[in-house]
Amino acid sequence: MHEVYITQSHIRNALRIALRTGKYFKLHPTERAILLLASRIVVRVKSQTLREILLKIFEKISDKLTLKIKAYLIGLEIAHRRVEQALALGYRRALEWLRDLNYILYLGLSYLNTPPLYQAL
Repeated sequence: MHEVYITQSHIRNALRIALRTGKYFKLHPTERAILLLASRIVVRVKSQTLREILLKIFEKISDKLTLKIKAYLIGLEIAHRRVEQALALGYRRALEWLRDLNYILYLGLSYLNTPPLYQAL
């Protein structure tokens, strides 16, 4: 199973965008401190709590920073549903779909790009 990690380069990229656009100074002082310290100390985020806090900060800075993570999570959910249906019909090779990162990202991005009227998730 693939795991989406937030790395130091992601955090530094978010900090650079926040400083360049001026959104850094609109953040709460604790959010600024978390972003600055995480960019200097953390190599890869392992804590679920820190990951959620950083994702909230990333959403305040730019929606593009969290797009790939959202697409992965939604795509994984859709892939689980499709695999369950395929296994119920007797197609045993469907478990390989859960290991294919490109397929999961394809499902997630295609879902995010569909109009809200047609989204059925």
